[in-house]
Amino acid sequence: MCEVETITKIAKTLGVPAGEVKLNSEKIITRTNNNNTVSGFATILNVLAQESKSEIARNSTATREIAADVYQWIEFAVLYVAPGSKDKHISHQLLRDFNKLFATKSYLVGYFITLADLAIFYAIYNLVKSLSPVEKENYLNLSRWFDHLQQRPEIRQGGQVLNFTTIYLHGWAKGTHV
Repeated sequence: MCEVETITKIAKTLGVPAGEVKLNSEKIITRTNNNNTVSGFATILNVLAQESKSEIARNSTATREIAADVYQWIEFAVLYVAPGSKDKHISHQLLRDFNKLFATKSYLVGYFITLADLAIFYAIYNLVKSLSPVEKENYLNLSRWFDHLQQRPEIRQGGQVLNFTTIYLHGWAKGTHV
C-alpha cells in the first residue's frame, strides 16, 4: 500500500487531520499541517500520535520502552514489510514469521493495539487479501490478529471485511459424493 494512503488511513484511525501528505521531490513522504512540515513515515506517525487523544496513540507512547518498540516496528514496516510483501518469496517468509510471532502474542507491542499494529496491518493488507482460504489456514495466528484488527471500524474504514472462516472452504472444495 502506498505510504501516502497509509498515513491518511492511520490519521483517520487516530482521529486527527492527515493534512497534506505527499512525496516530495526526493520521494520522501512529507506531511504539512498548519504550516508545519515533517518528513519520514515514522516521524509523521509520531507527530500524529502526539496530536491524537485516541486510545491507540496513548498505547503507543505509554512508556519510553513502548514508544521505542513501536518506532522499531514502524521502521520495519516501511523498510522491509511493505516492499517485501510485493515479492512472493519474501512475502511467504514474512507471513510465516508473523504467524510464529502471534503464536505467543496478541499485539506487536504490549497488550494493546499500537501504531506498530496499524503500520504492519496496512503494509500487509493487500498480501493477506490475496490469500486463498486454504492459504489463510496456514497462518492461523496471523489470521486471528489480522481479523481482530479489521473488525474495528476505525481501522477498516469501510473497507471489505476479509473472510477468515473455514466454513468458506466448503465452497472451494466442491466434490461429488456417490
